[in-house]
Amino acid sequence: MSQHQHDKHGEHNGDHHGDHEHHILPDRTALAVLGTLLVLTVITVAVSRVDLGPLNFTVALLIAIVKASVVGLWFMGLKYDHKENSLIFVSSFLFLAIFIVLTGADLLFRGDVYVKKGDLEAKGGKSRYKKAWIATPELLAHGKTQFEQQCASCHGATGNGQGPAAAGLNPKPRNFMAAEGWKNGRKPTAVFKTLTQGLGQMPVFSSLPTDDRWALAHYVLSMGPAADQDTAADFAALKIDPSKDQAGEEAKKAISIELAIDRLAVPENRAQN
Repeated sequence: MSQHQHDKHGEHNGDHHGDHEHHILPDRTALAVLGTLLVLTVITVAVSRVDLGPLNFTVALLIAIVKASVVGLWFMGLKYDHKENSLIFVSSFLFLAIFIVLTGADLLFRGDVYVKKGDLEAKGGKSRYKKAWIATPELLAHGKTQFEQQCASCHGATGNGQGPAAAGLNPKPRNFMAAEGWKNGRKPTAVFKTLTQGLGQMPVFSSLPTDDRWALAHYVLSMGPAADQDTAADFAALKIDPSKDQAGEEAKKAISIELAIDRLAVPENRAQN
């Protein structure tokens, strides 16, 4: 091998070796980056003590992005590394942005549960029906709508207990067309109680307004033989005075999703729950 070829080969190896040589960050640059991160940390703490409303999240995220960029570019050496590594690093922010957009879409457009944002108000309020424990055509029509939305997937459109979701349940959902086997009885108050408190694998529907539960009770009973009549003791067990127009139940309270999350974030509130 000639001297020229040897030098050229050595030069090539040197370049190749230099391409993979770890970059030594100058002390001055390292101290500058450290100072920048400390300043950003102080800003982060300061911002956390100021209520900026909806901007809190945005400002905190921007500061975090700047800090991550500084660490990545200088401390991790991406500024001096191969371009493909920088591309991978930047791509991670793209996936983060996608995650934020999807989360934001859920947070901003899902709405609150029953009440306006940040409020603690009564759900349901005064009943729209007088003596809702007595079946009427209007209540039955409303019950049919509720049944299609809440119950048909398990109990079937006709109430025969053979809805699309029934195949995966054991025991099978109640056949409302049959008169036998009702554990709480076939009375409006009994079905209302089951909807309110649940029974076995039957989920609790106490989150539904009172009108909806009475309407469901009447419609469910209309699918089978004539229902049994409620007694004074049945109404007393539910704390209902049938001589009055309204049930006299206290309206349930509900809070917005964001308020619930804020309260759960406090350790003492989590312990109580």
